[in-house]
Amino acid sequence: MNNRAQGTIEYLVIIAIVVVIALVVVGLLLQILGNFGTMSETSLKTSWKTAEPWAITDWSASTTTLTLVLKNNSSETLQFKNITVGIGTDYSTDANVAPGATMATNASITGTGCSAGSKYSYPKANVKITYDTPSITGKVQYGVADIAGTC
Repeated sequence: MNNRAQGTIEYLVIIAIVVVIALVVVGLLLQILGNFGTMSETSLKTSWKTAEPWAITDWSASTTTLTLVLKNNSSETLQFKNITVGIGTDYSTDANVAPGATMATNASITGTGCSAGSKYSYPKANVKITYDTPSITGKVQYGVADIAGTC
């Protein structure tokens, strides 16, 4: 009779240990997958620095302005025309940018704007750079990563 009770208790202890291990594994997986959902500003900037022909090497936002630093990563002079970074953010000019050179743009943020300490994010699907090459006009480059950060 004692052997049956001991076997039942051992069985229940083994099940409890398996449940605890499963909960720990699920918790770790959720934590790891949660980190992939949001990328840091540093990793986003790293993605943009290698984009071609236009790279965005740095950005910041203030109350009503999104400042972007564009770099020409091509081997020819490009004429920057326009950048759209989502709803209400747009900057247009005709600027010739030599290979490897940078230019700063200031896009106005309309709508809610950006208050100090708040986070902002513009999805890569909304980022569009229009430019001309020496031989083709009206070329478009779409975003390679989101533009996000803290005001």
